[in-house]
Amino acid sequence: MDLKMIKDHFNMPDKSYKELARHLRLVEVKEDELPVLHEMQVKSFMPLYEKYHDECSPAIESIDRIKARFAAENRKYYFIMMDGARVGVINIGHNDPNEKKISFISPLFILPEFQNRGIGYVAIQQAFQMLPEVTTWKLETILQEKGNCHLYEKCGFIRTGEELVINDKMTLIMYELQK
Repeated sequence: MDLKMIKDHFNMPDKSYKELARHLRLVEVKEDELPVLHEMQVKSFMPLYEKYHDECSPAIESIDRIKARFAAENRKYYFIMMDGARVGVINIGHNDPNEKKISFISPLFILPEFQNRGIGYVAIQQAFQMLPEVTTWKLETILQEKGNCHLYEKCGFIRTGEELVINDKMTLIMYELQK
């Protein structure tokens, strides 16, 4: 086994992730920034929409839907900032506003030009640190997107076995992480 395989197997942080973490931070989105968030979301999800043509894609979500999610007391959007630049977004929520031990991530996206650099991994780790009271994290992703599945599994998420067929090209799978 080489060093990378050992690190991956034991979910050990890579030195490069520690370095990246010094440059990343999560900053709560303000209401007047929602048009920027919407533009970033469309740009980030459009390649997946063009590939799968799913009607539930965040790429075709209206800004009004984003505003409604923003207004919900059980949801918070955060820009993923790298050296002061917005490179992605993570939305963290609770199904029950009174139950803070269970959270979900939906959506999480990184702008295409910043993907595959470890930013998603570091953003998720920062979300974990930001909400230490959360003992159960949940999310869903596209089964056919192996990179997404790898990211979440690297973060410690485990497939629950739940699947939702969206169309003949795309299936959503559910993940959960117990702390």
